Amino acid sequence: MTDRPDLTATRTRTFATGTYSTRTEVADAPRGRVVGARLRLDRAGHAVGAVAAGAWRTVRGLVTPAGWMVAGWTLAGLVMGLSFGWEEALVAGLAGLVALAVAVPFLLGELSYRVTFALDRDAVVAGEPTAGSVIVVNEARHAAAPGTVELPVGEALVELHVPLLRGGVEWADRVVVPARRRGIVEVGPVSSARTDPLRLLRRHRAWDEVQTLYVHPRTVEVPSTSLGWVRDLEGQAVRILTSEDISFHAVREYQRGDAQRHIHWKSTAKTGTLMVRQFEETRRSLLTLVLDVDLGSYRDEDEFEMAVSAFASLGTRAIRDGREVRAVASGEVPEFARASVRSVRALRVGAPRALLDDLAGIEASDAAMDLATVTRMVAEDDPGTSLAVLVTGSALGHERLRTAALRFPADVSVGAIVCAPAAEPRTHALGSLQLVSLGVLDDLRHLLSRGAARA
Repeated sequence: MTDRPDLTATRTRTFATGTYSTRTEVADAPRGRVVGARLRLDRAGHAVGAVAAGAWRTVRGLVTPAGWMVAGWTLAGLVMGLSFGWEEALVAGLAGLVALAVAVPFLLGELSYRVTFALDRDAVVAGEPTAGSVIVVNEARHAAAPGTVELPVGEALVELHVPLLRGGVEWADRVVVPARRRGIVEVGPVSSARTDPLRLLRRHRAWDEVQTLYVHPRTVEVPSTSLGWVRDLEGQAVRILTSEDISFHAVREYQRGDAQRHIHWKSTAKTGTLMVRQFEETRRSLLTLVLDVDLGSYRDEDEFEMAVSAFASLGTRAIRDGREVRAVASGEVPEFARASVRSVRALRVGAPRALLDDLAGIEASDAAMDLATVTRMVAEDDPGTSLAVLVTGSALGHERLRTAALRFPADVSVGAIVCAPAAEPRTHALGSLQLVSLGVLDDLRHLLSRGAARA
């Protein structure tokens, strides 16, 4: 027998896959004590490192860029002053140290602010600013030192300076939110900050609430007589003959299986042979709007914005008229997947606001499907379309536009709106394609009104 201590340890662990044990054995007692000390030292090092990392994060959040500059100046001044006897550097270092020390009391105490923010409207038209209210309440019983409220608006930051507030006092201010360009703007979260007069140190507290501002495309009023192309809201007659419908075409001889109620008695009396009415098949008046978001179809950003506005004008008019409408846009597919993947984005048409919200966030992209592929997918997915309107830019070209229009069946009326600020606004036929060229958005109203008057 020996006096060696038992340095064998067995540990049992249970996992979802089963239970197993690990066995650790140290053969040499002195070495075991060294290993144990090393392990304790490592654990202590990890604990100190975690505390130091947390302290560094706290300091980094408290010290502003100006504060870091003053701290660096202070350290350099003290080192040079004490090491080389430079009195000027020593005075500068002491001045920086005093500035940092004086800034500390401004951060003491709890941040007792409660900050709320509310937009007046959550949707505006591009170019029309909106506003919101920032309300700060001191929930403490004692006075709160002056501070700053920060409100992120998209990529910008709005700062409001809050004065000294007594306990329970409320302070409010108005914030103007510019909406120069169509898009979806995230407003918030609101945060309050307390800092010293020199802005060397600051304390920050953020609230989680974020509000969304929809900046809709600009629209114009267009005629409600089916957009100047199709006036029949009940159904569009097509060149398909049938024995059961409402659009009368001609009479023909009776055939076995024809309904007796369709017998045309006057023609029967004249010919001495049973004659029945024949009809043209009518199709539900489904309007399909297609927005081309392929970046290559537009010469510049203004053309694309005009296309989105024209698309929105047509869509909201059709929805208000109670028409059955479908609105789609090119989907995005990476170049390497073009051979096997196709994508079309369907936009909401339940209400004008829903369509405008979707259009607020749409952007032109190099990865978007080309217009011809989109129209082919639309024609395959919904063969009931009676009128299709394609909205695109001037860089697409007439040949590619005709190719996209020919993807629809021959009995579908197809129109196209081409946004070309440099071209003369006019309406003309490109084969069977009715083409509207826009110089400015307001031309859409006049050109469609002219087309509706001629229809």
